[in-house]
Amino acid sequence: MKLAAKYIAIIIFELIVLSAFAQGKIIAHRGASSIAPENTLTAFSKAIDFGVQCIEVDIRLSNDDSVMVIHDETLDRTTNGSGKVNSFTYEQLKNLSAGYASKFGSEFNHEKIPSLFEVLQLATGKVNVCIDLKNIPENKVIEIIYKMDMTQDVFLMSYNVDKLRRIITNFPEFRTILIKNMLTSIDIEVAHEISAFGVSCGYLSPSLLIEKAHKKGLEFWTGIISDPAKAESLLRLKADGIITDYPQLMTMSTHQQIFVSPNPFSHSLKIELPDPENVQKLMILNSYGAIVEYLDNPVSNLVVWSPSDYISKGIYFIYLINDERIIFEKILYTD
Repeated sequence: MKLAAKYIAIIIFELIVLSAFAQGKIIAHRGASSIAPENTLTAFSKAIDFGVQCIEVDIRLSNDDSVMVIHDETLDRTTNGSGKVNSFTYEQLKNLSAGYASKFGSEFNHEKIPSLFEVLQLATGKVNVCIDLKNIPENKVIEIIYKMDMTQDVFLMSYNVDKLRRIITNFPEFRTILIKNMLTSIDIEVAHEISAFGVSCGYLSPSLLIEKAHKKGLEFWTGIISDPAKAESLLRLKADGIITDYPQLMTMSTHQQIFVSPNPFSHSLKIELPDPENVQKLMILNSYGAIVEYLDNPVSNLVVWSPSDYISKGIYFIYLINDERIIFEKILYTD
């Protein structure tokens, strides 16, 4: 009976740990913008391949009222053009490169500024789209979403309370997010008062506001998060969304790239790596996301981990960075 109770406890604990990893959305900020030019179809495609729940996009109007996906009011930072986005027609914008040459060189010169329609078309049936409305009239965006039949696949985001209030009043089927760089209790009250779906804030906003948001029935999103350990900490605090430029570091997938035995283990663990030459980093994390041991530069496909005396029994994760992706494998260290 004691043995059965022990393993029931282990199973319950495993479920708690897994739920901590599973809860919350990973929201790719302008796509996988750390490894591809932001707000491009390639950046969004990479984020989708990494298994995110949402991609975040920024939109601006062209001179002929086309809804284009680009963050800045001007073209200078991320394209080979210059001047304000709204000074150019759709065709003129489409003739520019959105390869963000100052960051990525010539690798993505072929990239173009996508339209919102193109991004929604890419995302449909695969991932939700979080649209930062900027100063664009909401009706124009909503018209495109209706044509794509994607009202339940988007989040409409804005700093502008009045804009969100109009959307909620006239189009209550849409999910809306109030954005604040530094969130306060008053902002949560405002979001609740206008019946927003949630709030989104900078990482430095007090985490104690997560509970306040939840008490008001609001989701709590935060970013921009680059460190998986910080993301895990926020997820454990019940954050509903992690906004990141590094979705490849926030998603988990083994894809048979790690083989461990025995598991559970009591003394040492064998870690087999079918593709060791592509391993950039290998380490052991505890269930709270803290690194307990680095396994530096594996030179073969077999690595053996023998926990030090100070390491307690329990659930751990093998953490492997391989080809721009983080891979986790759950292991159990027991008696």
